[in-house]
Amino acid sequence: MPRPSTVLLPLLLATAHCERGPSTTPPPDAMPTTPTAATSTAAPTAPACRDWSKLDLASLPPLPASPHTPLFEQVWTTVLQRHYDPTLGCLDWPALRTSYGAKVAAAKTDADAFAAIGELLGELEQSHLGLVPPAREAAAEPAETRPMGRGQVPLTVTMLGDEVVVATNAWHGKTAPVPAGATLLSIDGHDLAPHVATATTRWPTRRVERDFHVVRTAAALLSCDAGQSHTLRWVAPGRTKPTSKPVRCHVPERRTATFGNLRDVPVEVETKLVAPGVGYLRFNIWLMDLSPDIERGVAELRAAGMTSLVIDLRGNPGGIGAMVVPVGRLLLERDADLGVMRMRGAEQRFAVKRGADPFTGQVAVLIDAGTASTSEIFAQSLKDLGRARIFGASESQGAALPSLIERLDGGALLQYVVADYTSPGGVAVEGKGVEPDLRVAITRDDLAAGRDPVLAAAIAGFAAPATQGDSK
Repeated sequence: MPRPSTVLLPLLLATAHCERGPSTTPPPDAMPTTPTAATSTAAPTAPACRDWSKLDLASLPPLPASPHTPLFEQVWTTVLQRHYDPTLGCLDWPALRTSYGAKVAAAKTDADAFAAIGELLGELEQSHLGLVPPAREAAAEPAETRPMGRGQVPLTVTMLGDEVVVATNAWHGKTAPVPAGATLLSIDGHDLAPHVATATTRWPTRRVERDFHVVRTAAALLSCDAGQSHTLRWVAPGRTKPTSKPVRCHVPERRTATFGNLRDVPVEVETKLVAPGVGYLRFNIWLMDLSPDIERGVAELRAAGMTSLVIDLRGNPGGIGAMVVPVGRLLLERDADLGVMRMRGAEQRFAVKRGADPFTGQVAVLIDAGTASTSEIFAQSLKDLGRARIFGASESQGAALPSLIERLDGGALLQYVVADYTSPGGVAVEGKGVEPDLRVAITRDDLAAGRDPVLAAAIAGFAAPATQGDSK
């Protein structure tokens, strides 16, 4: 069964770079090292797999004419020419052009056409493949892909078992009248249980992927703009009777950054001491604009007496892959390799040179189902190098393929894979995720009491003898 291809752009950002026009490889300024020719960049394939890179497009039969056929052809050709695997996973790409081209031509609505193109991309069963309609005007889009408002009702959600549960009832200085630990039943009459059931059917073997998409769906439904509100229905911890109440939107003043087709993305960096000698660093996305803030925050923590560091990547969906280099330089006391991207005809290594004064104390990295892409590359690399221990309630998302984002004719955005990624230890994170060194259970009582058992476990782990040099 093909992996469903939902629209990934707002969820899992490109780990390579974003662009407007065609490009066969990412530009040099987005890369940590100079690409080198690869004698064999793709994994060995079965003899029956055909290399489609030499396909003569002029030999293909014409597709049925329709308003959506040119867009379909552009998507199909882009993947054919730029996917890192010239065999496209041993799929018969021309045959899929014929079958899905007919579906697109028969589509009666924009939504049906985009859904058919999404099914084509889903045949590859990989992350970072998705098509966003121009201005997202197609009807009947999945809730998680709808336009996000500039704010949200002041709470966050998580999954406990098969229930959507309020993780925190505060956000950027505002609180919601919904208690933490409550089961969230519906948002503006949209029952969440069917979303859970649908996601369970789509991802029957990977609970973390199901949870990721359910939480993203809820986050989209909870987003809003100033002056708006959402009616929430929930059951408080220890109660059986539901409560329903409108909750006003909160739109905080937030710093934003733009990179290519990623526009006005809210960016945040948080640093603080969470225990004597224990520093805490959290940032919400991997964009180069944040590198100076991260460097300054780590320096301030060290000046305040930090001897151990927690890097919280929970909910961080990724961003620019090259940013792992300056962040890695803050923590590595010797030159290191943070893995390799294998493209069609070339490979790219994330080579990190030792910083002038790296932090050498113990490091812990926190992950969850929302940790994806560049966050996974960074976490797995530090784990492989023995530089950090990983803590989380689950493995990470398992979506670590470098990609590009391109604006197509008519305004649609296509996100497509251009490289495979392997960690320093030879781990392919895609489809598996980063496995925590210590899994930490989170209970409803923890949420209701405002406890963070994952962070607490990481802090407790620092009490063990350090294995990565002396702290400064």
